[in-house]
Amino acid sequence: MNMPVPTTARFQFLESNPPVQELYIGESPLFSVIRHHMRVLYSALYQPEGDAFHNESALMLRFEMQKWLTTPLMPDSGVFKLCGLTDYERTRRQWGGEVAQTVELLKDLITRYAEEGSVLNSEFVRLFVELVGEYEEDRIRIWCHHKERDLFRDLLDGLIELDDGIFVSTLAEYRKSPPTEVLIRFGPLRMRGFGYAPEALITSPTYRRLVRLIWTGLADEEGFADDPVLSSHNYLATLRSLRTTVTGNLGTVTLSAEMESGDDLVFLDQKATTGKSLHDCVLVEFPAEYSVLLRPGSRLLVFSPHCTDADAIGYRHIGDVDAGDYLLIHDADADLGEVSVDVTKAPLAVLWKEGLADAWRRHPGACAQKMQQAGIGLQDLSRAVQKWTAVNGSVIRAPLRKKHFEALLTKVLDPELIPPIVADGRTVPGWRRAWAEVESTRVNAIQHGAVENAIVNEQLVAELRKELPAIRHLISLDEVYPYLLQPESGLTGSVTFKPVLSISPHFAAPADLLEKPLKLLVSEQYRVSYGGDYPCA
Repeated sequence: MNMPVPTTARFQFLESNPPVQELYIGESPLFSVIRHHMRVLYSALYQPEGDAFHNESALMLRFEMQKWLTTPLMPDSGVFKLCGLTDYERTRRQWGGEVAQTVELLKDLITRYAEEGSVLNSEFVRLFVELVGEYEEDRIRIWCHHKERDLFRDLLDGLIELDDGIFVSTLAEYRKSPPTEVLIRFGPLRMRGFGYAPEALITSPTYRRLVRLIWTGLADEEGFADDPVLSSHNYLATLRSLRTTVTGNLGTVTLSAEMESGDDLVFLDQKATTGKSLHDCVLVEFPAEYSVLLRPGSRLLVFSPHCTDADAIGYRHIGDVDAGDYLLIHDADADLGEVSVDVTKAPLAVLWKEGLADAWRRHPGACAQKMQQAGIGLQDLSRAVQKWTAVNGSVIRAPLRKKHFEALLTKVLDPELIPPIVADGRTVPGWRRAWAEVESTRVNAIQHGAVENAIVNEQLVAELRKELPAIRHLISLDEVYPYLLQPESGLTGSVTFKPVLSISPHFAAPADLLEKPLKLLVSEQYRVSYGGDYPCA
């Protein structure tokens, strides 16, 4: 296991090897036209007041376009099939003629671009082959997202084989990486959103050459790598830089003024809010383009493969979880018995339950009418009465809402069934006395449930730690792994091991979307946008 490189060693390296930045700016008229028409199409499909379901096609386009701009991924017409935009007539009927025509034009442009190729990808291949001839391969690193590694491997297929050691995907990996000759990075440098990179890449360099490949129009975020103490000093601005423009086939298409390549990443983040209250959260990305948004203080059951002892499995706060760990989602349960209501301690419940059962048995229609007139507007009153008159279980079965309970005892049943009493000089209505019984059993049930959950969680962790050798052998960072709990453990259910591909801060989303599995393209719209403003909900 690599250990963090000491600060002294980094300073000594930098003193004798002042870093230089080599920028390769890609200019492709054909790709610029594709970018322009993708912006037009996205704007036509995106509905500011719509939810994720209504905007799924637009969000898919947005997600793909962001990847085209920040990775070696080539545009692919297959995205239109995923968006339901392949059939011209259907697209025209749903979105209008201009949208249908734009889709057809983009299909043609992307086909031509596949034949022409990406100038940045070609430049990367040329540079990497040159660098391998100059340095040992273990003196070169590529910074990218874990799932982007195969994109670089595909570019060098047949030329050079890249093992995982050449890639750096997290700040922890970067800090453990020994000084190198070259660090390669695709895309702009930003503190959030697509293009995100830790500022330590610039403020704490461990390389002599930083090679960056960027599409024209995509700027580094203003303030990236500012000195935290001396605000007037910026490490990126003072880095010695060499700039080279890499140009594609100029005769492929004609660029008009409106098609000039602006900062598409900023454009895709500029969306109107819907007025929903947004909550700070972090995004945890899983395989198969799925994710979950969690509050910053969330406590999770986690498996950390790099830990060699039993503590590899345990509960941790989200801030202590890193890429390469696994979130453990479970439905484990155990039969620990049930707290039952003692009817001798709930005499008032016996009175009103018997009264309700009698009223419903004699005149169900009249009883239902009284309930509706009293404001108890439930859809299935018959089923509700059956539930409320039952006396089994760990709580007194009653209306969930206090106002419904009051209406039941004062407007549906005889108000004198449970008479009021005077306590401490105050009159306590009969319905309030009966409600106190209901609340008491609910509190007991909640307390019992909390104790039961604690026991189950403790037993679950103990059982999983026993199975650590088998778990280590079966899991894979590329796939979600289901683990069935064995009956002899005293638990029932299963545990799903979900590999964490990345954890990203700077998200803000509505409360009803937190802690739910979401398609990554849906979660991505809740990144805090470039410049620090909240994105749309």
